Amino acid sequence: MLRQGRLADAERELRAAVASDPSRGDWMLNLGWTLEAIGRLEEALQLYRQSAALLPTARDPRLAEGLILAKLTRHEEAVAAFEAALRIDPKCETAVSMLIRALAQLGRHEEAETAYYMALHAIERPATSHLEIARSLLARGDLKRAEHCFRRAIAEGPSLVGARIELARALLLADRGRETGTLLAEEFRRGAVPPPLALEAVRIHLASGRAAEAAQLLDQLVRVEPSNPRLHLMIARAMRRREDLVRAARHGEIATRLAPDLPGLALEAALVAVAQGRLDAARPLLEKELDARPAPTDRIDLLETVQALLATGLVERAERLFNARFGLDIRRTHRMDEDVLRLGARIALEKGHLREGRARARRLLRIAPHSLVALHNLALVAIRRGHFRAAAAWIERGRSSGPLDEASDLGFRKLRTLLWTERLLALVRGGGRRPAKR
Repeated sequence: MLRQGRLADAERELRAAVASDPSRGDWMLNLGWTLEAIGRLEEALQLYRQSAALLPTARDPRLAEGLILAKLTRHEEAVAAFEAALRIDPKCETAVSMLIRALAQLGRHEEAETAYYMALHAIERPATSHLEIARSLLARGDLKRAEHCFRRAIAEGPSLVGARIELARALLLADRGRETGTLLAEEFRRGAVPPPLALEAVRIHLASGRAAEAAQLLDQLVRVEPSNPRLHLMIARAMRRREDLVRAARHGEIATRLAPDLPGLALEAALVAVAQGRLDAARPLLEKELDARPAPTDRIDLLETVQALLATGLVERAERLFNARFGLDIRRTHRMDEDVLRLGARIALEKGHLREGRARARRLLRIAPHSLVALHNLALVAIRRGHFRAAAAWIERGRSSGPLDEASDLGFRKLRTLLWTERLLALVRGGGRRPAKR
């Protein structure tokens, strides 16, 4: 009856059995499992404890007690129950992995590590123990060891649901988002993924710049939860990054109607407005959002916010936000990060710091020799400094680097016009004499 889900019938029969022979601890244990399945956790807990008292050498009542205490977030008591189960059966992987989790929840991470090493000694392939200690290490910010333990958990327990998603999260925190795509694809290939884990995969895809994959998952999730405002907000973000501004605006409006105070709504509306060229509408939205809430923690969200601030003329605010996240010495600390160098060069030029802007643009050009943004910025710096021959060379290099899209072509045309204007002004200022060659 219990296995068939006939819980009321199972409870009735088990109560009759226990009443007929109260010394049968195994019957009490089964009644406890039934009550737990029904949701009557406190009653189930008392039966587990009575069963343990009647069965002093049995592991299962103590394990069941620990599991239900963990479910009730009574972690101190859960630790004692799991330790009691392990004294009877040191090879019980469920008990040791849950002991690691309970200790980590209490902040007793050194004891959690001790339990982990005991598991390595007693259990041949302790996959869930690797997983739990990896979570503990991730919570403490030890990304390198967390990655190692997540990978061991996957190797020893390839069917662990969600382990690849958790490893992907650790890689994302280590700024290795590009490596997460294969892990997430493998997780979904192995079978159905629970919605909370699927939503975490969406966040990782978005934070790693994979808007198409995120949109595909979101379409599936929103069919299950059509009234979830956060899903509509995330769809709006994915659609904006795919340049489908009509759908982005529509889902942003749906999210607003469902939850007007949802964090991130004003920011997303501002980013959509910037993409649509409505800068005057975007500026107050950006200011309102950043006054009301902390800056985005996600890397791509933050870079998009800084770009939007620059586009709407809020240069000072953009600089503060950028420097707070990436620091002042990005040529050293982010020397291989194209996105950060590109945006850092733009901020420097907007602020009139030509030397730093030029240095950042040169660093970007070294790691991305065909970067049109770097070539554009170097030409602009050369024009502002009166180095007209160098500016002409940068412009020519940019125009000849390959087929240009409309925006890039227009940008270099404007630069060429600016170059000739500055040359003529220099001639006028010099009384008709050509400026010195540089």
